[in-house]
Amino acid sequence: MIRSLRIKPLAVAVTGALGLIAAAGAAHAFEAKISGHLNRMIMHADDGQRSEVFHADNINSQTRFRFTGTQDLGSGLKAGINWEVGWTSNPSDKLNMTTKSVASTLNERHVDIFFQGLWGKVSLGQGDGAANGGMEVDLSDTTVIQYSGVQDIGGAFAFQSGGVAGPTISATTNNLDFESRYDRIRYDTPSFGPVSFAVSSGTTGDGFDATELAANLATELGAGKLAGTLGWSSEDRGGAVGDEKTVGGSLSYLARNGFNVTVGHGQREVDTIGTADKKFTYLKLGYKYGKHAVSADYGEAKDHAAAGDKGKVYGIAYVWSPQKWVELYAGLKQHQLERPGTSFDDIRFLSVGTRIKF
Repeated sequence: MIRSLRIKPLAVAVTGALGLIAAAGAAHAFEAKISGHLNRMIMHADDGQRSEVFHADNINSQTRFRFTGTQDLGSGLKAGINWEVGWTSNPSDKLNMTTKSVASTLNERHVDIFFQGLWGKVSLGQGDGAANGGMEVDLSDTTVIQYSGVQDIGGAFAFQSGGVAGPTISATTNNLDFESRYDRIRYDTPSFGPVSFAVSSGTTGDGFDATELAANLATELGAGKLAGTLGWSSEDRGGAVGDEKTVGGSLSYLARNGFNVTVGHGQREVDTIGTADKKFTYLKLGYKYGKHAVSADYGEAKDHAAAGDKGKVYGIAYVWSPQKWVELYAGLKQHQLERPGTSFDDIRFLSVGTRIKF
């Protein structure tokens, strides 16, 4: 008992001292905040042969959490972090008639450090390539359920021909949006009026060297807003494929009265002899009124899975945002595949869901 009485005051003193040190250090530590969202939906699919109902994580904007923060270094210089992880159960681009359940997975999205000043911004780590999102500029406020990434909902479903499965939606219709996220170094210039530029170089998740360039536009035009990106990327795949080059971009205009229009076009070529360039074209018309947004879109992909292929998609969407942190949405879309000498059934999706942010 005497020994325990002697130890207790010492333990209290040590604990108190450590607490004071930690508190003093915390006052000067880099501070980060946590945020993210959950995005769940019910999806009904009909491939012309069968129909099923699926519970899915909407990959248009997958469930995720992140830690972000920015701290002043003085002399106009800032340092920051973005650590973001996706957490999905039943991703909407992996489900199909034979796969109704996919195990929950964690996937790396951003592990990024950056420094920013009057000279621009330098980013280092896993993050967006310079042109990532260049095919997806969209001011409609319906992107949670409808945008140019038409393969994100139902991409693993196969077109049926007389009951025989053919190529999937993802194989035949893809928006060709550059190199996405990878380990790279990236530089963003400051804005020169309404225009800014970005360049990045690194290694993709497949182990290929990639380089990207982008020019970005954001300005007021007439009685509305105009935004757009023009991008270029090159991925060194080696072997017979050689370099894979992508060029394209998108432009979106939102009028003050709520009407909006979005267009996009991309093209991808590889060095393989006899391989046709892949193309994708996108058009979207929308209208925003108060907390409501509606839109209709059309996408067309050429020569993706095979030369002569033409993949088409039509859709309508509605989003209600009663608060900034919640959206409720519904979308209907139809995919078609035209291939010389083969007839495929259309694939239809009806989806309803919600995204709640924290």
